[in-house]
Amino acid sequence: MIVYIIIFALSLLGVKVADIWYDDRPRFWVGSILAVLPPILIAGLRDSTVGSDTDLYIIPIFNNISSNGQNLAEFLDSYPDMEFGYLLLNYVVAQVTDLQFVLQACIHILIIIPLYVTAMKWRDYLSPVLFMFIFYMIFFQESLSIVRQSIALSFSMLGLTLFLEPKFLASRWWQAAIPSLQIATEEKTAMYLSKYVCSGACLIIAFLFHQTAVIALSFPIIFFVFDRFSLKQTYVLYIVVALLMVVFFLNFDSLFIWLIENGYIDLKFLKYTSADDTFTPVLGAANFVVKIVTVVYLVYIIIIYEADTFLKFFLVVAVLDMLFSLCALIVQPLDRISLYFRLVSCISLPYLIYNYPMLFTDDDTPYTRPVEGIVCVLLFVYWFYVYMLGNYDDTADYQINSALFI
Repeated sequence: MIVYIIIFALSLLGVKVADIWYDDRPRFWVGSILAVLPPILIAGLRDSTVGSDTDLYIIPIFNNISSNGQNLAEFLDSYPDMEFGYLLLNYVVAQVTDLQFVLQACIHILIIIPLYVTAMKWRDYLSPVLFMFIFYMIFFQESLSIVRQSIALSFSMLGLTLFLEPKFLASRWWQAAIPSLQIATEEKTAMYLSKYVCSGACLIIAFLFHQTAVIALSFPIIFFVFDRFSLKQTYVLYIVVALLMVVFFLNFDSLFIWLIENGYIDLKFLKYTSADDTFTPVLGAANFVVKIVTVVYLVYIIIIYEADTFLKFFLVVAVLDMLFSLCALIVQPLDRISLYFRLVSCISLPYLIYNYPMLFTDDDTPYTRPVEGIVCVLLFVYWFYVYMLGNYDDTADYQINSALFI
């Protein structure tokens, strides 16, 4: 546990340095390196016993391509059920080295850096330090195991950010690559085009690493609905949609099985349903409690403040996170669907704390509670209870790969 705490502290210190000296490029890059390097190193140096999937497929697949010398087509044919992006990453790394450390480090480069970029893009609206702290508390341990979906989650978050970014400007790369974008950055056409193209590219990359990334397509749809239609104007529509969502969740397992049996979803996903006995139903009570607290917090803020589109979007995503978590009552892996909604709390909670302080009155004198400190303590207790004491995903007992020093 101490190893993780030290790594998290060093990384958060780097995030703070980069945030403070954002406009001072040399100091910003020093802070950024310190922010991303510790978690990448700890992930790369870990032993195969750290992470439930490390021995299951991460190391076996890499050892196979490293030792057999197959060409890319043969290698892809060897794993028809594995996503193309992940196999391509293994193949590229294997052409350079057969060291397990390099592969694991490269995997977490693709996890940590997109999330760090996401945090920095939101820096005008929230604390990047709190963003990364929440990620470490609610997901980093799982990223040491479910690496393919973790990469998909990171790029989905970056894609969501690029879609929502209110002042996105075309970068020099786009202006050089597309002559039509060589116009003033204030032009809405260039701004929206580059925003949506980059967002779409992130979602494509995410899908190449894990097919569940298709869930991230719901983010722009949810935001568009709340941005265009107010609750007062279309309350009937919202009531109908809410009822349909209830029906959907009550029949989710049956619908999922039907889609698989009719060929709409790959047969390999059948083991993640009640039609197979590979997994047993498990509801993470601690995780569910955290979700309820988040929803209650959002509802409270919406009541005392005039709800904007972001608040309504975050509330719906938090509710979906909670509802999809209930799918674990059917079969445990279905809880993974909620991960895309769960990770949005890295944005929503810091956004709430930064922009909507919780006001109280004492003898008609308004004051605020130290909400950020309370949230951090609660999340640390959650992390300690679930990942350290509970050893979720087999990451509590961190060991360095001893083979690196032989």
